[in-house]
Amino acid sequence: MVLTAVLVAAAAAWLCVVLFPGPLPSSSHPDFVDNIFDSRVVIWAARLLLVSAAFVLAVGGVFIVLSTVIRMRNGDWLRRAGPFEVSEAALSELRDQVLLWRSAALDAHQEIEELKSRLEGSVDLIERLTPKESHT
Repeated sequence: MVLTAVLVAAAAAWLCVVLFPGPLPSSSHPDFVDNIFDSRVVIWAARLLLVSAAFVLAVGGVFIVLSTVIRMRNGDWLRRAGPFEVSEAALSELRDQVLLWRSAALDAHQEIEELKSRLEGSVDLIERLTPKESHT
């Protein structure tokens, strides 16, 4: 942990040194913006601001992606998203309905299988009882 802190501090110091600008060209007709950015310290601060904003955006993006993945793994994403939330009662009712329809589908499948076997038995019985035509 200490090594990480030292490395981050060293990287930040190196970044501050690298971002410091060299000599600035002079403008023959400076306007208001040229006067503001005529200072190397101002340009250095602007560069540091841009780099730090990029860092904050990158860390925020990683956080959002990891948070979404963790929520999806925990099943929270299906119940909560921002200010919208499904109540536990509604979720329980939906689970009950899923179980009911699954049970009904299994019962219907069993009944279909039973009717198929009865139909096959009836077809066999009809074939046995129907006289065969003889060709003479």
